[in-house]
Amino acid sequence: MYRVSGTRRERKERLRRTYLLVPLAVLLLDQLTKVWVRAELTLNQPVRVVGDNVRLLYIQNEGAAFGLSVGQYSSVVFLVLASLASLLVLYLLLTSPKGDRMQQLALGLILGGALGNIVDRVRFERVVDFIQVGVAGHYWPIFNVADSAVTVGAALLAYTYLRRSHARAE
Repeated sequence: MYRVSGTRRERKERLRRTYLLVPLAVLLLDQLTKVWVRAELTLNQPVRVVGDNVRLLYIQNEGAAFGLSVGQYSSVVFLVLASLASLLVLYLLLTSPKGDRMQQLALGLILGGALGNIVDRVRFERVVDFIQVGVAGHYWPIFNVADSAVTVGAALLAYTYLRRSHARAE
């Protein structure tokens, strides 16, 4: 007989596997956008999307987030650090409380974003960045889909920890 819903345990396991799909979806979206950028945009030539406030500007970033650099070996140093951090985030994701969907989503976003930039570092020794946002000629550092996923994931993770700590205090 075909079971539509399954046992409670089976439903929870399906849900946990679903959160393993989040990092894969982020990785896929990140890599697809970067393939498009490399094929369609010219290096260092801005393309207006919303006036001068939102632009696509293809750059190759050898440093870390926001172009941070530690010298000649930046790419290798950041590859090793990102790989170690990804292993930690994967462990946290796999051992996260089964009922904490927001924490699982947050960790999945962080992991997917980290993996997206790791793939770039392994393939090209640099990361493709292309989204530039600013006002009146003052721009935030150029970023990509992976960076966005890590940022949103980190904010959600902070929220889950604050919420948990607030609940314990009551």
